[in-house]
Amino acid sequence: MICSNDMCIEVILVSSEPLTKEILASLGSGALAIAVRPEAVRDWRYLLQALVYAYALKGPARDSRISALMYLTQQDSIESAVATTSPLGLSEYVVAVYGKREEVEKALKSLPRGLPYYPERDFDPWLITNFALKRLT
Repeated sequence: MICSNDMCIEVILVSSEPLTKEILASLGSGALAIAVRPEAVRDWRYLLQALVYAYALKGPARDSRISALMYLTQQDSIESAVATTSPLGLSEYVVAVYGKREEVEKALKSLPRGLPYYPERDFDPWLITNFALKRLT
């Protein structure tokens, strides 16, 4: 888990039974949590940015989890963002949880076990920021 001040993020790669809608709906528990295909995570910092913007800005979608997917994929369409990242039916997927330390720890207890997953590849810190700024104007 990586923390700064009172906010934390944990990113794990889960390899278990296929992800179902029920498991997906139960993610979070106070924290903001999303599950995505492993190939949707080019760099863990993109996940962090997407979660921070969705958590702080409460949009563009009504559901912060969907907003995080829209930021992650830089898609204006909810359907496109979900289709690009959805891990439903996959037995290997990435879960990212963001929030206050206690909320993240609580959310992690309800998840299948996984390994820390923090890939670092080419990272453009303005990619998601520019998308977020466009959404605000």
